Amino acid sequence: MHISASTVTLELPPELTARRVHLTFHMSLIRAHIPNDDERFPRRDTKSYYDFGAVDEPEWFVDEILAHHWVGRAHLEFQVRWTLGDVTWEPLAECKELEALDEYLELRGGQVAPRPTVQTRPARQVTSVT
Repeated sequence: MHISASTVTLELPPELTARRVHLTFHMSLIRAHIPNDDERFPRRDTKSYYDFGAVDEPEWFVDEILAHHWVGRAHLEFQVRWTLGDVTWEPLAECKELEALDEYLELRGGQVAPRPTVQTRPARQVTSVT
């Protein structure tokens, strides 16, 4: 803190200093950190930090898995609600590492509905007419 200049010098992560973010700020810009109150504002906690060096597409976070269904007899899909409110159907391959899938399965006793079976009719008997 530099009282005569009314400035504060912060220790910033290397990613920010590499992007030439200034370390010194005017005191009027500095505020005390107030953590989120989950009772008053649920689900408003920060789940990721912006990576100033990344040019990749942003990651979306899964809020919860709502349902599942089978596509045909071989492909299982899950209905996913994302933190921004979107709801999409995603294949098992995209969901199997998600913590939300573990929670979904736990609520359902560890299992999903079995895959549909194809009912076959018994073979017809051919009788000869003489």
